Amino acid sequence: MNKRVLALSTTLILLSGCATNQGLYDWGHYQETLFIVYHDPALKEEALNNYLEFVETGGTPQHPIAPGLFAEAGTFMLEQGKVGEAIKYYKMEYEAWPESQPMLGMLIKNLEARQ
Repeated sequence: MNKRVLALSTTLILLSGCATNQGLYDWGHYQETLFIVYHDPALKEEALNNYLEFVETGGTPQHPIAPGLFAEAGTFMLEQGKVGEAIKYYKMEYEAWPESQPMLGMLIKNLEARQ
């Protein structure tokens, strides 16, 4: 019986090692970036630059950038007073996620009117 349990355990461990869970979306280092932005001001600029680089180049057709990440980048830009950059990222979110279009359409329209 012990050999049977050992063989079954070994098989399960080997099979679970082969399985990967990539997830549906590419989140990059979103959680780490948020932590740094809110808790470590000395590293905020570098973390934001890395985040923006990920948003610009990340994702694949199989694992697109997660919903809200473009809009988050836009909000980071808006906080820095870069309205044009913010609009660019909000438009990227608008195009990528149709569900966000009612809210982002109004936001984009208001920001463009302010410029």
